[in-house]
Amino acid sequence: MTPGQPEGLDGVSLEARELRRLQALAEAWRLLAPLERPEEVYRAVVETAKAATRAVSVLLFLHRPHEDVLELVAAQGLSQKKVGFRLRRGEGISWVVLEKGEPLYLADVTQDPRVIFLSGRPQPGVYLGVPLRNAEGKAFGVLSMDTAGGVGEILPEEEFWIQALAEAAGLVLARIEALELAKAEAARAQALLELSLALEAARDPLVMAKEALETLLRLTPYHAGALYLFQEGTARLAVTAGRYPLGFTQLYEEYPIHFGEGLLGHPRLWEGPVYVEDYAQFPRALRPYVESGLRSALLVPLRPEGRRYGVLALGSFEERVPYNPKDEKVLRLVAKRLEEALERLSHLRALDLSREAALKALGQVLEYRDLETKGHTERVVELALRLGRAVGFPDLEGLRLGAYFHDLGKLALPDEILRKPTVLHPDEWRVVKTHPQVGLEILKNLPFLPQTALNVVLYHHERWDGSGYPRGLKREEIPLEARIFAVADVYDALLSPRPYKRAWMVEEAKKELGAQAGKGLDPKLVAVFLDLV
Repeated sequence: MTPGQPEGLDGVSLEARELRRLQALAEAWRLLAPLERPEEVYRAVVETAKAATRAVSVLLFLHRPHEDVLELVAAQGLSQKKVGFRLRRGEGISWVVLEKGEPLYLADVTQDPRVIFLSGRPQPGVYLGVPLRNAEGKAFGVLSMDTAGGVGEILPEEEFWIQALAEAAGLVLARIEALELAKAEAARAQALLELSLALEAARDPLVMAKEALETLLRLTPYHAGALYLFQEGTARLAVTAGRYPLGFTQLYEEYPIHFGEGLLGHPRLWEGPVYVEDYAQFPRALRPYVESGLRSALLVPLRPEGRRYGVLALGSFEERVPYNPKDEKVLRLVAKRLEEALERLSHLRALDLSREAALKALGQVLEYRDLETKGHTERVVELALRLGRAVGFPDLEGLRLGAYFHDLGKLALPDEILRKPTVLHPDEWRVVKTHPQVGLEILKNLPFLPQTALNVVLYHHERWDGSGYPRGLKREEIPLEARIFAVADVYDALLSPRPYKRAWMVEEAKKELGAQAGKGLDPKLVAVFLDLV
């Protein structure tokens, strides 16, 4: 029987034909279902079709929607070396099969002008093309066999095999694609989660941009990425990632790009993503960048808080990257995450500035009450940080904050004790010794203060020999941050005038500091400090 003949004319009942069709389908499914890669399915389909029929050629075309072409992905027979060949829409008989979504039978291929002979030699023969369908029934490919140059008919068994292979291949490929999409989506979600965590931890905008670009290169086919910042009317290359031709990044210094020039000056750039498939064909293309081999590019603006901050760009060199809406979607998504991170960083910096202003104001309050000499807080913070860096202390920010707040508890003490120019009585001295604990009670509920800062406030009057207060800790029982601060605090106090003493000379202060080593102060820290001052 040939396609198009009334059913039953070959002497086979409809029930028998359906049984044979189902048997062929079951056999095709048994062959294809275990396969896990699309290429394995392509190969198995054409090899099985060629072996099970008298076809001279078997071809498997798939539709590539982004380029709207039919691509030959597998072949057996005369055209097997033509794999990769593409048909634009309307070219060849396979487009008819795909567009109609129905099998097509030709008794003589030389009589149909739509037929393209991949071998280059028109020869008479029979053609049968059947569509590949996904689970929703949409055609996405064409499997065909022909006998050009061979026999002049297609047997019922051969028809059953081709249709069964096409049906099974469509379902298997759809299943594989769904799995691959699920894996890709999971990988993308994981990459975006990792990016979000990295952006949360980063405090440097350029480090954030580097993380974003590296994530984009993992999720798209582009192999180069960059962040451009606009300064004084020119685009400055701030961050790069991926692979660039030798000398490309130097072009921005030799041939700076101004507003209105090149791709970065595209009039629609600040409205949203801009894609260029071939930079050489771009009307605003700049010759040095064309000669560098720049081909495809996808750009998106960064506008945190509505201001023009910069542009994230992805590019390829020498080879084109076809437009894919998924690439644009992920670029938009990453840009949005980066904008949010930049906005958060801006807010954090504003909070940091406010906190710094509050800390300095606090230091001035202490000084205005004559608790400290002018500038003592700033000086002791700087000295403590210098010593902390020298000994590799890990939490310098906590040390700095603790240094600012170290005597906050004295604000709760009465003026008659704070400003008394003579020696304090025992009862008065007991009141003074409460100020570390008072300072801790005031500060302990502030969320931005780490434990390091609180330790400085509470323990900075503890002494190496155990004679300090409020707990009488000694040696390494005293937190390192409090020991570091104590050295800096004693040194500046010696150099500062107080109501009850004159300001010491530097050499006198250094000598006294040495005398305190092993008594009130950590001897190792004193030795390091004396080398610094």
